[in-house]
Amino acid sequence: MTAGTGFAQLLRGFRLRSGLTQERLAELCGLSSQAVSALENGRRRYPRSTTVDQLSGALALDADDRRRLIAAARRPKVPNVRGGVPRQLPPPLSDFIGRSRELDELVALLRSPAAAAPGIVISAIGGMGGVGKTALAVQAASQTLDGFPDGQLYLNLRGGTEPRTAEDALGALLGALALSIGETMSVDVMASRYRSALAGRRMLIVLDDAASGEQVQPLLPGTAGVVVIVTSRQRLTTLPGARHIGLEVMQEDEGLDLLREVVGAAWVDRDPEAAREVVRRCGLLPLAIRVAGVQAARSDGGLRELAHRLAEDSERLDLLSGSVAMSLKTLAKGSNLDQAAARSFVLLSVFDGDRFPLRAAAAVLDRTLAETESLLERLVDIHLLETPALHQYRMHDLVRAVARADADRVLDESGWDQLRRREADCYLAMLWRFDELACGPEKYGSRGAVPWSAGAEDVTDQELAGDWLEAELPNLVRLIRRTAQDGESQLTAVRMALGMPKLSNHLMRFGEAHQALAAVVDLPITLDPRLELGVLYQMGFAYSTLGLYEQAVPWRQRALPLARALGDPEALAAVLTDLGYNLGRSGRAAEGLPYAEEALTLTEAHPGAGRYRIGALIGFGALTGWLGDLDRQWSAFEQAMAMMPARKAPAVDAVHCNLIGQALMESGNRDAAVRVLTENLDLVRRLGTEVVECDTLETLGRAWLVAGDHARARGVLETGLAIAVRHPGDHREGRLRHYLGQALAGLELAEEARDQWERAQVLYSRVADPRAEVVQGLLSELQLGGGLGEGFAGGGDQRMVGSRSPGGDQDPAGGGRGLQGPDDGRRGRREGEAGDQGDARVGGAEGGY
Repeated sequence: MTAGTGFAQLLRGFRLRSGLTQERLAELCGLSSQAVSALENGRRRYPRSTTVDQLSGALALDADDRRRLIAAARRPKVPNVRGGVPRQLPPPLSDFIGRSRELDELVALLRSPAAAAPGIVISAIGGMGGVGKTALAVQAASQTLDGFPDGQLYLNLRGGTEPRTAEDALGALLGALALSIGETMSVDVMASRYRSALAGRRMLIVLDDAASGEQVQPLLPGTAGVVVIVTSRQRLTTLPGARHIGLEVMQEDEGLDLLREVVGAAWVDRDPEAAREVVRRCGLLPLAIRVAGVQAARSDGGLRELAHRLAEDSERLDLLSGSVAMSLKTLAKGSNLDQAAARSFVLLSVFDGDRFPLRAAAAVLDRTLAETESLLERLVDIHLLETPALHQYRMHDLVRAVARADADRVLDESGWDQLRRREADCYLAMLWRFDELACGPEKYGSRGAVPWSAGAEDVTDQELAGDWLEAELPNLVRLIRRTAQDGESQLTAVRMALGMPKLSNHLMRFGEAHQALAAVVDLPITLDPRLELGVLYQMGFAYSTLGLYEQAVPWRQRALPLARALGDPEALAAVLTDLGYNLGRSGRAAEGLPYAEEALTLTEAHPGAGRYRIGALIGFGALTGWLGDLDRQWSAFEQAMAMMPARKAPAVDAVHCNLIGQALMESGNRDAAVRVLTENLDLVRRLGTEVVECDTLETLGRAWLVAGDHARARGVLETGLAIAVRHPGDHREGRLRHYLGQALAGLELAEEARDQWERAQVLYSRVADPRAEVVQGLLSELQLGGGLGEGFAGGGDQRMVGSRSPGGDQDPAGGGRGLQGPDDGRRGRREGEAGDQGDARVGGAEGGY
C-alpha cells in the first residue's frame, strides 16, 4: 500500500493482514459490521477521529500505520469559492450505479456546450422523486469539470416542497458570484445583472428540482459558454430548444448492483431472490434502496426479513417513507447512540437550507459538538443524511418531508419555535464571537453580562470563525429574514443584522449585509437607542459600500438626530463624518462641509471621539478639495498623515493614504497625489499586503494618466495588473486593464490598447459593472477613428478619473467605496500584520458605529 492509498483500501489491507473478518473487527472496536463494511467499500470515506482511533486499536497498528490511517481519514476542506472561482457542486456518490446510457449522453452534451444550449433537462418519468436525477447530474458534471474553468454553481429550486421564487433564486445565484443585490432591485434587473456576470465565462450551472419552466426561465444565461443542467419531476416542455433526458426507475439488475454496494455482495449472493424482492419493494428507486438496504445487516433475518418488513409497510406508507420508517424503527431498538440518533432525526428537519453545519445542529439538539457529530454520522451511516463537506450535512428534500411529517406529530408550534430560535441563537453567537476575536471596541452593549456571543466561547481563532460564517452566508440572510418575522425574536434578528457589517468588511462582500439590514430596519419594535442608531447608521454603511452614496444620505440624516440625542461623541463623530462625505460623493460638497467641520471640532474636543480624528480629517480634506480650497485640503491631509504612526495600524494607514492620494488627484493636485502615493507604495510593499499594493498602483497609475505621463502610467499599471491577476476574487483586473489601455492609447499603441479594453469589457460585464459601457465607447471610437486621436492621448478618461457625481467611478468590487477603502486589512491580518486593522472607513472603526 502506497502513501497515497485511500482510507477504504488502507483499512481493508490492514484488516486482511491481521486475519480479522469484518464482523470480528466490528466487535473488537465497538462498531457495527455495517459501519465497517461502509468504510471498506468507500461509502464512508472520511470517518471521525474517534472511529479511526477505535479501528487502529483493534487492528494493533504501529505508530506509522496509525498516522497513515489518520491522514487518509482527514476530510479535505472544500470551500464554495476557490481563488475567486465558485465550486458549489455536491460531491459525486461513491456508489453511483448504472445509468450508463444516460450518463454517456449527458457527458457528451456537457463536452459540447453548443449542443446543450439553452439547457439540458433531466426529468423523471411520471414526476417521481428519488429516482436519481441529482446523482446523475452531479456524476456527469464531475467527469467534465475541466470544460468549465470559471466555476460551477448549484442551486436547489425545491420544486417538490416550497418552490423558490425567481427573486430568491436570482439572489442566491448573484450572491454565489459575489455580486451585490439592491434593496429594490426588480427581478428583471437581477436577471440582467446575472446574465451580464456570466458573459464570457465557461461555467456549469445545476438547477436542481425545478417546479416548472417558468421558474427556470429567468435563471438561464444569455450567452454561449455557460451550460445549464435542470433536474425536475416534470418534463418542462415550456423550455424551447432544451435537450431532454428522461429518467425512469432503475433496471432490476442495476438495483441489485446498488444493493450489493450498500449491504455487501455476500448478502445478495446468499439470497438473490430476497434481494430482488427488496429492490422491487423499494420501487427500484435508488434513494429508497440506499435507505432500506442498510437495515439488512442489522437484522438476524437478513434480506429475507427486510423484504417482509417492506411488504408490510408498503400497504400504509409510500416507498421512501416506508424505508425511512423502517430505518428509524431499527435505530430505536439499538444502542443508546442509535436511539438518540432516531430521536434527533425528526428535529433536524427544522433546517430549511440546502445544508446545515455541525455547530447549528448541536444548538438545535441542545448537545455538545462531539455528541452531535456522533449522532449525525450515525444517520449518515444509514443514508438518512449526507455529508458533502467537513462538518456540513444535508438532508434530501424527500427525506426531510418524511422527517417533518413525523416532527409534526411530536412537536407543537411552540416546539418548532424553540428549535428555530436555537438555530438563530447559534448564528448570532458566531457573528459576535467573530467581532470579539477582531479585538475592536464593544458596540451596542454586545459584551454585557450575557454577551451576544454566548455559546461560541470555544471558538478562539478569528480566521476560522470568518471561514465558518463565509460558508454560512446564504443561511445567515435566510435566518435573519425569518427571525425578523417572529414577533418574539425580532430583537435577535436586529442583533444578527448588526453583526453582518463586520463580517462583510472582512470578506469584502457587502450585498448580504445590505439584505440583512433591510430586513430589520423598519421592524415595529422599540429598540435601545444604541441599537436603533446602529441599524440606521449601518443601512447608510450598506449603501455606501455598494457605491450608492446618494441612497446612503437619507439613512445618515435619520441617524444624526439619534446620535445627538444619545450624547455619545464617538457615535456622533462617525455619523457626521460619513454624512458629510456621502453628500460630497453625491455632488453636494458644499452641503456636506458643515458636517465635516463639526466632526473635526468634536474629535478634537472629546478624547473618546479621538479615534475618529484621522477619518474626520480625510473626509474634511476631500470635501474642501472638491470645493477648490486646496490649501485647507492639504493642511487636513498633512495633519492626518502626521497622526498615523501613533495609532500603530500600518495596514489601515496604507489604505487611508491611498484615499488621500485619490482625493488629491480628483482635486487636481497631481504632484501631491503622486508624492503621497509613491511614498505609500514603499510602506505597502514593506507590509506585504498585495491587494492594498494593487490599489496603490492603480491610483498612482491614474494620477500619472491625469498628468499626461503615459509611459510612467503604463509601468505602474502593468505592475498592478500582475497582482490583480493573482487575486481574481477581488475583481480589480478589469479596472487595471481599463486604465492600462488608456496609457497604451496615449503612447499610440492602438492594438495593445484595444486588447486591454476588450479584456476589460469582458471582466466588467462579469460583475455587471457599468464601466463596460465606457470601455465599449472607447473601443467604438477607436474603431471609427481607425487610430488614436487626441481624445485617447489626453491624460486619461475623465469620465472615470476625478468624477464626483453619484455615478462616477463607483466600483462594486472596492475602488468606488471612496473613503470606505479598498480593503479592511484582511490580507494584512492573514499575513501576520498586528494591530487593529479595521479602521478603513471615514468614520473610523470597521463597520463604523
